[in-house]
Amino acid sequence: MANLESEILKRVRARPGFSRVALARELRIAPSTVGNYVGRLIEEGFLTESAAVENADAEAGRPPTALRLNPDGGEFIGIDFEARNIMAMSVDFSDTPVKHIHKPIEETDTVPQILKKIEQAIKSVLPGNQSRLLAIGIGVPGLVDPAKGLAIDYKYIQNWHNVRITEPLAQQFGVPVYIENTIRSMALAEMWFGQGRGQGDFLCIGIRSGIGAGIVAGGQLQRGSAHRAGEIGRWRFTWPKSAMARYFMGEASATADVELQEVASVRAILAALERARESKEKSVLFAQPGPLSFKDVVRAAQQRDTLTSRVLEVAAEMLGQAVGQLVLALNSSKVILAGPLTLLGDTLLRPLRAQAEELLHASGADLPSIVNSTMGEYSGALGAAALAVHEWKPTR
Repeated sequence: MANLESEILKRVRARPGFSRVALARELRIAPSTVGNYVGRLIEEGFLTESAAVENADAEAGRPPTALRLNPDGGEFIGIDFEARNIMAMSVDFSDTPVKHIHKPIEETDTVPQILKKIEQAIKSVLPGNQSRLLAIGIGVPGLVDPAKGLAIDYKYIQNWHNVRITEPLAQQFGVPVYIENTIRSMALAEMWFGQGRGQGDFLCIGIRSGIGAGIVAGGQLQRGSAHRAGEIGRWRFTWPKSAMARYFMGEASATADVELQEVASVRAILAALERARESKEKSVLFAQPGPLSFKDVVRAAQQRDTLTSRVLEVAAEMLGQAVGQLVLALNSSKVILAGPLTLLGDTLLRPLRAQAEELLHASGADLPSIVNSTMGEYSGALGAAALAVHEWKPTR
């Protein structure tokens, strides 16, 4: 029963305005059976029925009506985090955002302290009446095991190994808790609400403290046999042939190659610019003391600061190589960039596209559409909420 009710809700969520007859046809069951389940979902407060649908098929004995999600049916919460930030968002039953909050993660935070901050973030976006909360979704960085509710490993949080996520939170808040890799959560957000909507095959490249790819193929999010699909941040490349490369190397200066995320992530770009400051390079970035933020980098790029532009060009070209290789392997029709680097606009996209096009042209392939996400910094939290929405099933 719950499975069929869940399928009805998913179809109405995807296509608001469905009639009962259209639902019966799509689900291949009798209209009377659909009518019984729809009636229960309306009684439970999950669906509403409104005016007749234009050009809809007539239903025997009654005029056609449009089914829509009831915003008051309950709320879902999505949590998205990485090495330095926690983003939380609540959405109502019709997927409309209700509340959101940002909490920083300090470099000195322990695993228990980070888990406590996640708990506090959830409490900050809880509905006034907690009984309205239906489920929680969490986008977790690094490797995850969704079936066991475990965060297996993440390079950029100290001691982040085999961390129990879902069970403690489910016990505390009394609702189901689901986890997914944070970049795959961002891909879900794009698939349901953003630039991936209606696309059967696309890539979402998430660039933050690390780098990952959310892969959608045949309309389905790809997780891999051990939930490791898309770990492109660990891909190794030859050091770029640029005078700026020395600022990215750091402790890796003696190695012949480097991981993509050690050159093209937000963390790597900031570290390279700090090393450039130590080398007395000239830049508008260094006019004031204190550690750099990525907002500083964006402002410097907008001012066409030479050092900033050259450092970003190195990162963009490495990303372009990775995008080109992914497109060759997966034949994706669209690539969506997500994360803070999207604030750079064409400053990043132009050299990235050029590098990807060069690689693809040499292999006889075409360059797909490469765009920046338009969903903003809460895209991962929205994707995590959507994960909760789509995994949750009504219960009696």
